Amino acid sequence: MSTALPADQVARQLTPEHSDWDVAKRLWAYMRPSAWDYSVAIGATLGNSVIWIVRPWLLHLIIDDVFGQGNRGLLVPVLVAIGAVGIAMAIAATVGFWAHQRAAQGAMLGLRTDVLQHAQRMPLSDVRAHRTGDIAAHLTSDATVIGRVYLAFVSLAFAQAFRLPAYLAIMFAIEWRLGVIALSSLPIHVLLSTRLRGTTRSAGGRVQDAVGRLTAVLTDMVGGVRDIKAANRQTWAGERVGAEADGLWRAQVRLSLVESVRWVPTLVYWGIYIAIWAVLAGAVVDGAVQLGLLVAAGQYMLQLGAPVGNAVSDLAHMQVAAGAARRVFGFLDSGPDPAPTTASAGPIGHHGAVRFDRVSFAYADGEPVLHDVSFRANPGKTVALVGPSGAGKTTLTSLLLRFYEPTGGSIRIDGIDVAGVDASSVRAQLGVVFQDPVLFDGSIEENIRLGRDDISSAQVVEAATIANAHDFITDTEDGYQTHLGERGLRLSGGQIQRVTIARAILADPRILILDEATSSLDAESERLVQEALARAAAGRTTIVIAHRLATVRRADLIVVLDEGRVLDSGRHEELFERCDLYRRLCDLQFIRPADTGID
Repeated sequence: MSTALPADQVARQLTPEHSDWDVAKRLWAYMRPSAWDYSVAIGATLGNSVIWIVRPWLLHLIIDDVFGQGNRGLLVPVLVAIGAVGIAMAIAATVGFWAHQRAAQGAMLGLRTDVLQHAQRMPLSDVRAHRTGDIAAHLTSDATVIGRVYLAFVSLAFAQAFRLPAYLAIMFAIEWRLGVIALSSLPIHVLLSTRLRGTTRSAGGRVQDAVGRLTAVLTDMVGGVRDIKAANRQTWAGERVGAEADGLWRAQVRLSLVESVRWVPTLVYWGIYIAIWAVLAGAVVDGAVQLGLLVAAGQYMLQLGAPVGNAVSDLAHMQVAAGAARRVFGFLDSGPDPAPTTASAGPIGHHGAVRFDRVSFAYADGEPVLHDVSFRANPGKTVALVGPSGAGKTTLTSLLLRFYEPTGGSIRIDGIDVAGVDASSVRAQLGVVFQDPVLFDGSIEENIRLGRDDISSAQVVEAATIANAHDFITDTEDGYQTHLGERGLRLSGGQIQRVTIARAILADPRILILDEATSSLDAESERLVQEALARAAAGRTTIVIAHRLATVRRADLIVVLDEGRVLDSGRHEELFERCDLYRRLCDLQFIRPADTGID
């Protein structure tokens, strides 16, 4: 079974200017792990080609030796041979198809695995630059189309390449004039076939692009069905899907038209077939050429058109697959998570001290959003980031998570610059509870574990208890094995938050990031989540982002941000007295300096 290849084996860049041979070499890298299955498919294909060559000769024996010369003793052996040829064809076709599918599907498993793993490794900015539907298309329709190239290559490189010279040799052996006629027809066929290749590539590329656009729109429309219904915009949604579906239909019709005319060149061979009878019919009547031999020669002539026609078809499939491969490899060639940019001073410690030192940041091709931001979160302490929308609060935590890289300054954990540490090692120290957490289609326990199979069920229950989730979980029909459905739609907002808090607790991070974790909850849910967060934060360095200042007044340090700059920092009472922006935010939320927080 094929497995995904290491990234360094598939890191060669491909552009539309690269030849099909460059694409084929890269695709072959995915076939190597299934080389045995591929060898069986090639062997079966060659065996089937030999059988096709034998069939017309058996007709010659029946017509000329059995019927023409009355050789009854040859009848049974020839009939047995015909039966054996039929059985052998069935066996070769079955084995060849089975082996090819194993090899091709193994290669596609490796390709799909690489696409999925690369999507997980990519910087967040690059992931967001790709439409979700395009990534889904790489995993589905693009991979399926690319899978056809392996069958086309086996057919083209072995079956057709073997049959064509064999048929020509037999034609020359039967009658040299037949060989000359057959050979002279090849340039006409090749010329017509070559003209179709470019059109097929272009049409196939438009189909794959249209599939990606339709998948992206369907993903948006299905994911936003609640909002669409609430806004009574079903007609608008239907028109958007319909427009993309119509575009795909038009692209597919054009491709079908191009592919349907690929058999036109084979008409050349029907003309030559008629010419053979016209040339040799008199010789058959005069007894100079046996009738069975002429019939066999005609069959070989028609079969000579099949390798060229099939080669055109195979090349057409390969052109479409080449377009899909360029789309997929273009995605795979985009950069992974940033590698360490400086020499690491060693592994990150386990104290949880975080320091932002003159950190600046700008999104690609955009204005700077952070300017010389500096603050320190001491081990076990809570730092709150507050400020109006767009102040840069979430951007700071995204930099800490290494979703992006600072354009200036440094971020240190326990004195180690995170730029010199692998991103996964940094994230191993962090636990995050987002404002809009995501639950996956699976059980509650699976969503808490999130793939951590080394964690016991007792540890899962303990984490859920700390997160105030155990009671509502046990009240569900199947407890921790309750299936949540897509995005956890069977749970309320507060319950989803508590499940994700349990997930963060289970990771046992030294640093906890809380990004607007209670902003959309009702009072009772907020109380339960706040209790869970307080227990989760115990003994951990905690960085809190909140618009609702009542949730962060007890923080050890409050950092006030505005337009990407640190305006002031300190305790709640201090900031209320000296920071105009902080006091204005408090006044808007009816918070006074003596308020102590939510009980």
